[in-house]
Amino acid sequence: GLCNLTIEQFRIAYLSKFSWNDTDLFNCLANVSVISLLSISLGSLQALLKDFRWQHLEMINCDFDKFPALKLRSLKKFVFTDNKDVSTFTKTELPSLQYLDLKRNHLSFKSCCSHTDFGTTNLKHLDLSFNDVITLGSNFVGLE
Repeated sequence: GLCNLTIEQFRIAYLSKFSWNDTDLFNCLANVSVISLLSISLGSLQALLKDFRWQHLEMINCDFDKFPALKLRSLKKFVFTDNKDVSTFTKTELPSLQYLDLKRNHLSFKSCCSHTDFGTTNLKHLDLSFNDVITLGSNFVGLE
């Protein structure tokens, strides 16, 4: 039924078992502007590697196997906070990204932060507070 609706914002919250194998759900959400995933056991996010037209993505207090390797060309704002079992940052391809909030995830960065880490040169806001060891090696090369 979602495919027949025009949706601007979509939020899923507090699901203990969520199947990412249902690609029909995400195909119906491809044109949504804002996606919020709150307190969900997500595991792996292979379904999100597709280039949806999302502009704002929030993943808050979710359970992951690893940091999602996102490739979303239109994403401008990514909020990834308070997530469980994520310790290593994975490079992303987010060429339109301007706002990145990665606070409170226990992430470690060995050589942060340049445009190659985030896949964008447009980044204007970056929050890495309350994580593990962050080593600044690139000094924000190529970032606004």
